[in-house]
Amino acid sequence: MTRDESLEILKDKLNEKEMRKVITQGYSDVSLSVMAELTTTDARDMADSLFTIQSINKLCDAYTGGVIDERDFDHIIEFSRFQRNHEKYLDEFLDSIKSDTLYHSTATNAFVSLAYEECTYAKAVAMIKAEVYYPTEYASLSLEPDVAKELDTLGVQLRACEGFNYYYDVDDLKTSLDAGDAIFVKDYDLAVKVKEYMKLPDWEEFRDSAAELIYGSLKRNITGEELTFLREKFVKSQYESKLYEKMQGEYDSFIAYVKTKSPDEIVDSAYQIVTKKDILDFLAGQSPSLSEKQYAALLSSTNTLDEIYETWCTNSEFHALYDIGLAMEETADDMQYSIDRRNEEQAKKQEQTESKEAPAPEVQQKPKKKSL
Repeated sequence: MTRDESLEILKDKLNEKEMRKVITQGYSDVSLSVMAELTTTDARDMADSLFTIQSINKLCDAYTGGVIDERDFDHIIEFSRFQRNHEKYLDEFLDSIKSDTLYHSTATNAFVSLAYEECTYAKAVAMIKAEVYYPTEYASLSLEPDVAKELDTLGVQLRACEGFNYYYDVDDLKTSLDAGDAIFVKDYDLAVKVKEYMKLPDWEEFRDSAAELIYGSLKRNITGEELTFLREKFVKSQYESKLYEKMQGEYDSFIAYVKTKSPDEIVDSAYQIVTKKDILDFLAGQSPSLSEKQYAALLSSTNTLDEIYETWCTNSEFHALYDIGLAMEETADDMQYSIDRRNEEQAKKQEQTESKEAPAPEVQQKPKKKSL
C-alpha cells in the first residue's frame, strides 16, 4: 500500500487533529500502512499514542518484520496512550526478542508493565527468569504464587490488584490467588531475596524464627536489605550455637580427663581449667566478631578449645577477658591459613599426577622411501 493510499483510507478513520498529526509528524510509509489496516478504534489509538513517532515507526517495523505479532502490537499501543515511562526500554525490549532472551508475549507484557512499575527492563527480565515475578496482562509484575506464600508466612504486608486498577491489602492470600489477582510487595529486592533463600535447606527455620521473633502477628513492609541483615544474624547465631556445643563437649572431656589425675597434677592444671572456662563463658555471653569463614575454620578443628587456649597463652598482649574474642579471631585466621596452604599443596599434587598420567603426544613417523 502506497503512502497516498494509506492516507486516503485514514481520512475516513481519523478526526482532523489526528489526521494532521499523521501527515506532519513523520510517520513512515510502513507505519501509515499498518494504521490504515487497523480498525477505526485501533487506528485512532495509534494516532493518540504518547510514544514519539520514531518509536511508533520502530514498533511498526518490528510488527511487519515478524518480531512481534498483532497481539503484541495492539497491547503496546493500547497502554502507550496513557503512559510513556517505558518507552526508553523499547530498543532493549525488541533486542531481547530478537536474541531469544524471552518469548515475545512474555517480553511484551514485561515491557508494558514498566509503564507503571518502578523498575528497569533488565531487572524485570532477570526477576521473570528467576521465577520471582511474572508479567500480567494488566501492565504489572505479579509475584509468583510460591514467593507470595512465603512472604505472607514471613509476615510481610502484600497488596493485590483485581483487573487493572482495583487495589487492596491482602488479608487472605489464598482467596486472592484463587481469584487470579496479581500480588505485589513493596520492595522488589525483598522478593528476590526470599526466592534465593527459599532454596536453602534451613529456609523454613529462618523464616519462622524471623516471623515469630521480629514481626509477631502484625504484618508490615520490610526491605530486601533488612531481610539480608536478619539472615546474617540468623546464620551467625547458628554458627555460634554449633561452636559453643562443640567447645562445651571439648571442655567436658578435658575436665573428665583432669579428674583422673593426681591432686598435684590437678593443681598444676588450675590455670588451664580457669582459662578454658573463661573462653567457654565468653562464647556463651558474647557475640564474637567472626565471619562465616572464620567460624567454619574453628569448627573444622579436632579440638577448637585447645587451639584458642594455645593462642591465648602464646600471645603476651592478651590479658583481659574481652581479649578472648581477639584470640578467637587470631586462631581462626591461623587455621584458615593452614587450610589454604593444605588445599594449595593438594591441588599442586593433583596437577602433577594428572600431568604424569597424560598420554605422551604421538610422534609422527617419517614415511619410508620407496625402493627403486
